[in-house]
Amino acid sequence: MGASDSLSGSWTGRYDYDNIAFGSPVSFDAVLTETAGVLRGEIVEPNTFRSQSTDTLLAVLVGDRTGARVQFTKTYTDFEADDNPVYTGQINATATRITGQWHFPKSPQVKGTFLFARTAQAAVRRSIKAAAELEFEDTALR
Repeated sequence: MGASDSLSGSWTGRYDYDNIAFGSPVSFDAVLTETAGVLRGEIVEPNTFRSQSTDTLLAVLVGDRTGARVQFTKTYTDFEADDNPVYTGQINATATRITGQWHFPKSPQVKGTFLFARTAQAAVRRSIKAAAELEFEDTALR
């Protein structure tokens, strides 16, 4: 994974609970911005646990990236909570997937796994950029 493999862009994903009694898998969409190892983003997901809220929940994430490792805290914006989930994961070699675990620090029994995957549009843009860079390098070597 190169230093230019920024995580900035559009992503889709899913988080699962280790114990199905706490909830079913939840799909989400995210937009991430990475600047000098600082990771920020916004997440939109269906409301699966707040009875007095709307159909959709919004959250922000703030964290960091070191090499292939990411860690961030997710904070829901529609309500106050005294415990926010912490995510720790690994980025694949092409910076198109992030997988890992999440947990609530004050409620360690509520935990699970997650997956972020670049959206199709973002993946196409990355492929075009990689092909253009390869073509440029090939031309420069001639």
